[in-house]
Amino acid sequence: ALALGISASKLSFGNTIKKEGDIARAYASGVRLFAFDSQAELDKLARVAPGARVFCRLYMTGEGADWPLSRKFGCSVDMARDLLLAARDMGLDPHGVSFHVGSQQRDLTQWDIAIGKTKMLFTALSEAGIHLKMINLGGGFPARYRTRVPGPDQYGQAIMAAITKHFGNALPQMIIEPGRG
Repeated sequence: ALALGISASKLSFGNTIKKEGDIARAYASGVRLFAFDSQAELDKLARVAPGARVFCRLYMTGEGADWPLSRKFGCSVDMARDLLLAARDMGLDPHGVSFHVGSQQRDLTQWDIAIGKTKMLFTALSEAGIHLKMINLGGGFPARYRTRVPGPDQYGQAIMAAITKHFGNALPQMIIEPGRG
């Protein structure tokens, strides 16, 4: 992305498992937004990316997806709360939350479930003095292979309905990943 001229300030390092050297290189290049879902990853970020904005990935079941990804990444809401509190205490900037509802996800209600859990975390951290600003809504958007899938507009409507249901008018910054779609 950097070689294509994209500003490092617009990039995030979204993989939750990174080599410390790769974090350091990204940070030296100007990347300041990093994902994590474990204490070990948080420790690496604190060592080589001081002051970086971090977002914690929540575990989702991936129910309804062709490839759930549920055993691959993420942590519980309670663990995410503790990790984001630790991030603050380690000099990092707890910036947001991410999740992934599963690859090739056709069940539009899965984003409502994920956004509901995310709001619980936002509220718990707000009560602890941390005001998160961003949600990475992940990927999961399907491609049409042999069967029909909902269109992009249906996903957008379902996601915005869930965001406004759970966050009202206090909408966080949202980023998405394209998924297979």
